[in-house]
Amino acid sequence: MNYEKLKEHYDNTIRPSKKFYSMSPVNDLGLLYTEFLEKLIICFAKYNEKYPEHDIYVVETYRSNELQRKYYKERKSKIRMNGMHHFGIAADVAFYIDGEFTYRGNYDFLRKIFKEEGLTVLNWELGHVQMIPVSEQGELRNALI
Repeated sequence: MNYEKLKEHYDNTIRPSKKFYSMSPVNDLGLLYTEFLEKLIICFAKYNEKYPEHDIYVVETYRSNELQRKYYKERKSKIRMNGMHHFGIAADVAFYIDGEFTYRGNYDFLRKIFKEEGLTVLNWELGHVQMIPVSEQGELRNALI
C-alpha cells in the first residue's frame, strides 16, 4: 500500500472535513480513500450481477476517534482509536431489499467477492470490510500519525 498517497488523502480530505470530530456515524463516500472506494464499487457490481434486486448500502465510512472511543467503551469495537474507518479505508455495509434496510443480504457471497478483490473482512464483524489486513494496521498507524 502506498502510505504516502494515503497520508495525503488523510491530511487533505479527512482532517479538514467538518465530520472529523463527528459523534454520529458518517456514510460520506467522499471520505473514503479513492483506491478503496473503487474496489468497493467493483465488488458491489459483481454482487449485483447475481442479486440485482439487492442494493448495497454503505452504513459507515469515516469514524472519528471520539466515536471510536465511545464504541470501544460500549464494547461495540475492539479498537479504542485510530481504527481503519478513521483513515478512510474501511466501510460497514448493509442491504436495501424490497424497500427495507436490512442485514438479510448474502454476506457470505459479498465477503467472498471482497476477498477476491484483495480486501480484508473480519471474522467478528459481518458487514465490515477494509483495505488492509489486520496485521498491517500498526504499520499504517505509524506511517500516518
